[in-house]
Amino acid sequence: MSELVDVVCHRCRIQLELLDAPVPREAWWTFLDEHAYHPVELLWEHSEARERLDIDYICVDSDIKGDPSFAEYAGDWPGRPLALHPRPFARAVAEIVARAFDTMEAHEWRAAPADGPVAEQILRYMDFAPPASELVDNAAVLARLAAVEATLEQLRRATIEPLGDHFGTFLNDVLRGLPTAGALPPDELCAESGPLASPRLWDTERALRLIQHLLAARITLRKPSSDAD
Repeated sequence: MSELVDVVCHRCRIQLELLDAPVPREAWWTFLDEHAYHPVELLWEHSEARERLDIDYICVDSDIKGDPSFAEYAGDWPGRPLALHPRPFARAVAEIVARAFDTMEAHEWRAAPADGPVAEQILRYMDFAPPASELVDNAAVLARLAAVEATLEQLRRATIEPLGDHFGTFLNDVLRGLPTAGALPPDELCAESGPLASPRLWDTERALRLIQHLLAARITLRKPSSDAD
């Protein structure tokens, strides 16, 4: 193909590039088998529909840590059941993050002096990109849950800081989209896990990765607006 074409399943939030080579073709047939009755779309290189994609999509053979290669996806990819599981927390947060990016792109985001330091403090607690295929035991689940809880606490603490209206609203919105600590009971998460992580836990981690992506990618958060109060 002379132009980049991706196939995307919007229900399962997974995409792969259509390439004319043996292993990518095997991955394509696997995709057809899994998603034949799902809302699937072909996206050309300059398709406006690409703007609807966010980083919560599994991108086969991308350079994103945790995404499967063509060979892994075409074969017995151990992370498949978890990756194709619904992700309501990540979906809710993805929409909030997308709105924040749009506000920044339109130069409407109004920052305050506290935004940058608070964002940097939150980022110290964030490193969420566990692959779906990562095997876990109870100790690993509890360690990952502790990291999630520490970040949720930092997000809650940040809302009492003198933030700009946009950043403060963003944090409150994502906290409403994320589960509370009480919604992630350790015993239940351990029971749901094995050999892969609990879907609830992985969904929350991916939602936090979206927040991490916004905070790390946008220097706007670190620069007060010239007309800020």
